[in-house]
Amino acid sequence: MFPLQIITDKSRIETSSDKVFRIPPPQQGRSLNGRTYRLMLGRSEYEIFCPEIEDDEARYLFVPEFMIPGRPYPIYVYLYAAVLYSSNPKMGQREAAEKTRKRFDLQKFSHTTLGRAMKKMEALIKTDGNEPNRDNESNESPQAGARCFPSVELTAKRRDSVLSYLIEASGGDSQLVQEPSRPQPSLNYKHPPYTGAFVEACHRIVGRRARRRGYGKSPR
Repeated sequence: MFPLQIITDKSRIETSSDKVFRIPPPQQGRSLNGRTYRLMLGRSEYEIFCPEIEDDEARYLFVPEFMIPGRPYPIYVYLYAAVLYSSNPKMGQREAAEKTRKRFDLQKFSHTTLGRAMKKMEALIKTDGNEPNRDNESNESPQAGARCFPSVELTAKRRDSVLSYLIEASGGDSQLVQEPSRPQPSLNYKHPPYTGAFVEACHRIVGRRARRRGYGKSPR
């Protein structure tokens, strides 16, 4: 079995009457069946078809930048919630999650989803080598199986770490923070297409990570 490589595709989601979005298949390589993912865009569920091919060295799965395989919402939702929470020290995860849910007209988006997203982003930052391991991290982390809340200090560090990384990855775009903190009514995030400076900043973040991880080298 050939190893699977992820290729990020820059296609943007558009409104579709049949609620199906297909990434254009590559012209080279042996075409496989591909994979279909489900994504909640506002109150509508879309099917995202991702083509898969193979050559003599590997299999390649083409995934759009706006989607995280296996996650139910577009990347904009997770980044919006993370930025909103991280840039407002007095705001709790419940409030940030509820504001995000309303902004994207979702039936549900919980504070636990935001919490998992924050932990995942923090782990990715460390993997990318942007944040050194802290000597006292093991003392701040709960023991396996323990049910306790993170300390205020640990939460503050996580907010600062995630926000600094996202701002830097967006190219220092101030709109990344401005839109979640002061939503613009003229921008519609209840259904595709998603536009505006915040959305563009999100794509720069995804593209930057793809380049650092070596994704995007297409066999086309």
